[in-house]
Amino acid sequence: MEENGQMRVVNTDHLTPPTASNDLYASRKSVYERLLSGMPEVTICVLAYNRLEKTRRCVESILKYTRGVTYELLLVDNGSEDGTLEYFQSIQYQNKKILHITKNLGALYATNLAMRSFSGRYFALVINDAIVTKNWLSNLLRCFESDPKIGMVTPGASNVSNLQEIPLSFSSYEEMQQKAAAYNQSDPRKWEQRVRLVAIIYLLKREVVDLIGLDDPGFFHDFEEDDLSARVRRSGYKLMVCMDTFIHHDHDFRHGEEKDQAQFQASIEAGRKNFMDKYHGLDSWSDMSNYEMYLDIGPIPGKRKDKPEILGVDAMCGTPILQIKNQLRRNGMMEAGMWGFTTQAKHFCDLQTVCDHVTCDRIDRLGDFLENKVFDYIVLGNAVNTYAELPRLLRLLLGALRPSGTLFLKLRNSLDIAAYLTIMGRSFQLNEFVTMISAEQFNQILELLKVQACNITRIPHQMDEQSKKALRAALENSRLTADVQTAMDGLLTSEYGYRITK
Repeated sequence: MEENGQMRVVNTDHLTPPTASNDLYASRKSVYERLLSGMPEVTICVLAYNRLEKTRRCVESILKYTRGVTYELLLVDNGSEDGTLEYFQSIQYQNKKILHITKNLGALYATNLAMRSFSGRYFALVINDAIVTKNWLSNLLRCFESDPKIGMVTPGASNVSNLQEIPLSFSSYEEMQQKAAAYNQSDPRKWEQRVRLVAIIYLLKREVVDLIGLDDPGFFHDFEEDDLSARVRRSGYKLMVCMDTFIHHDHDFRHGEEKDQAQFQASIEAGRKNFMDKYHGLDSWSDMSNYEMYLDIGPIPGKRKDKPEILGVDAMCGTPILQIKNQLRRNGMMEAGMWGFTTQAKHFCDLQTVCDHVTCDRIDRLGDFLENKVFDYIVLGNAVNTYAELPRLLRLLLGALRPSGTLFLKLRNSLDIAAYLTIMGRSFQLNEFVTMISAEQFNQILELLKVQACNITRIPHQMDEQSKKALRAALENSRLTADVQTAMDGLLTSEYGYRITK
């Protein structure tokens, strides 16, 4: 591009016009492949603020373990005061660019500058306490190339939340790299689609960056990754965790390394509120991160069809539906039909980003929705006894299962610690209607409905050890039960998770 007075000349003589296509994603790919002809495949951006030794190890790992990919190295010094800039200047790599920010104005400011400055087909953001490993980038790109609708990818890691952790044990840096090299074998069965990503490292397609824009400065505190995840999905692209690829996050987040806990908690609360304000009451934690720990599909019947059909009823933004899909993928079943039925309008848009078919209606219209449809897996997101006409709902869901199909649901424990404390004189805010029914009574209903097999998992309340000791002492002193441990187990059970086979 050249300036000549007030005229700007854009030289496109060396570029080829894109090929017309009726497919939205193919059209975008065609445009960007031609516009970026001759550019590096990836821009690897290392964002650093102090912590020079960690930065050095991060960059050295990139230079050593990034092979088979042309990449630009974009080094961003975000106002460091420990020699980071001088180290960046000393790095011997031909296709290197340095952004020096004189004063730290926050990670979002630095990231947005980098997003305005990258040249590659993909943008890879690497924080300076990440250590990459053999095959890391080629594995992530292989996932991208498998589906034009994939827009954002992150690897599995150590020291990370959101069920993205790979439990690779090691006692030294050298051992970590050896084990990672053996582990990092590309395997599409381990690529998991998600509603939300926590990104130690993430890759974005350039067209996705252009579509969604820069990071929202309103998330100066936290939840910028949650916002990024939502924007990528709502632009029509999938989020993927490549659990076939391990990188090391050299940061003990569980114990608040280098963080003031009071400030961190305040930042989390502010970020969570910002997210809810932006997305009209949608909560990233309860609506997008509602993983169901009891949700295990178990062995897959030998005669299962090639493309199972999955239905989520009130599964929030779709995380439980994707849990089933990802487990099927682990077992070699790469495709699944995805259906969503929700009674909450706020979940409709996000369900559309993960499901093929979505309906929003009253629960008493579920029977109309299920007419002439059958599913291999159904998951009910809310506890079954928070709905009226519980037996009717069960009959509808079981009736929509194929032979040997599986229904997942939860039963809210109406005889838990909250009920016990209510008897003792405490009062609690009633958040939702719950039918008072014991697990034994519910099991009798299942027997009447001729359920063939049922696996039950206790889902516990979160309670600290001191409170548990106080509860045990109260039970022992009351002498109301001869089996204190069984009583404890019942009181501390929040819900029962059911895997029901028709």
